[in-house]
Amino acid sequence: MRPKFDRYQTADVREAFVALVRKHAVLVPVAMTDEATVTPPCRDPKDNQFLALLLACEAEVLVSSDADLLVLHPWREVPIVTPGDFLGMF
Repeated sequence: MRPKFDRYQTADVREAFVALVRKHAVLVPVAMTDEATVTPPCRDPKDNQFLALLLACEAEVLVSSDADLLVLHPWREVPIVTPGDFLGMF
């Protein structure tokens, strides 16, 4: 609910989106040991958690606007794309 997101969508629309995601989301645990074994690692070690999650849930794509992740595209044959590029895939 950060004010910086007001320029994209109203708070009501964002709350409805979060409710929809919560309804359909599946939590996948990732251990720190999983992060430590990510190969090749991200240049920002804090982002290795997302790569470990990608592996744990067998994701078909990683959507991010983080330059440290985007530079890895594709990572282990999994596309890493911006939100805009992801929406353009459909």
